[in-house]
Amino acid sequence: MKRPLPPTNVEFVTDLMEFSAHGALIQAFVLQALTYYAQKVAAADPEALDTGMVSGHAWHGCALEIQRELKQRFGS
Repeated sequence: MKRPLPPTNVEFVTDLMEFSAHGALIQAFVLQALTYYAQKVAAADPEALDTGMVSGHAWHGCALEIQRELKQRFGS
């Protein structure tokens, strides 16, 4: 018998955001976590973020993109 595939990352986050024991509060938590981590990564030297799997410049760029999107959505 084949085991079911694990959910994708998008499905995992969607389930987390929609079916929390804490209701809609989880959405504020996840958005706050995105804000916090994006600020830390954006403030770092991109070269210091390099790993064997991910370019530090790309990781830094992701943080800047998240910051832009959050600012556009929430104006902060």
